Amino acid sequence: SMGMTGKVDGCALFWRRTKFHLIESYSIEFNELAQRQVTTVMGLNPRSEEGASILNKLSKDNVAQLVVLELAQQSMASRTNRDPINQVCIANTHLYSNKDCPDVKLWQTLHLLQELETFVMARGTNLPLMICGDFNSTPESAVYDLLSRQAVHPGHPDVNTGDENGPNVLPDIMSITHSHMLGSVYSSVLGEEPKFTNYTQQFKGVLDYMWYSTQNLRSLSAAPIPDESVLTRHGDALPSTQYSSDHIMQISDMQIVGGGAR
Repeated sequence: SMGMTGKVDGCALFWRRTKFHLIESYSIEFNELAQRQVTTVMGLNPRSEEGASILNKLSKDNVAQLVVLELAQQSMASRTNRDPINQVCIANTHLYSNKDCPDVKLWQTLHLLQELETFVMARGTNLPLMICGDFNSTPESAVYDLLSRQAVHPGHPDVNTGDENGPNVLPDIMSITHSHMLGSVYSSVLGEEPKFTNYTQQFKGVLDYMWYSTQNLRSLSAAPIPDESVLTRHGDALPSTQYSSDHIMQISDMQIVGGGAR
């Protein structure tokens, strides 16, 4: 899994330069956010037993990245007046993969959303937002609830992991929230999440999502996920000679809405 010896997490974003201009680019290191959480928020010495225990649990070397792209062919604004409706913020991440640490994934998701909240609000509330990536979390997880519902039910098992799972790293359940109005591309277009986005011998299910701000983005289409008969044509699971990854590519056409721009 990511974060173990010999594994280094990484993300990449690509765009067609004839379609978009890069305006801003930032990386988010969850290890650094964990250090800030322990020292600044909790007021702990990172070398103390409690501080070191929390840092050890949260420091998994996962990252996120975000860019602000501007449409090369603007419909409603000039280059000198960078109207946010002609820009889009895209974030990309790969969360911790260990299935026994749902609280760590929820912590990572919460802090990613908080970082994006600060970033987007500083640039105006009309900046469209997409959050894409491998969240290593199924639609039944607290991570999915937080992204889709802006909150997590107090009785969710992911927030009640018990002492055997190490120190508690989550804030009070009422503080696990955010202000983004997000929709899942595949759920919006197809009416439900696909049957799977990850197809291995050990696991077959949904872990990957494309989320978008519903007030200024619209999902027009979603590329179908291949049937199992297609995926297993060259082997029992992925990766195979036909599919180079155990994750299945997700593709969507998105439309910027509002302010007269598209």
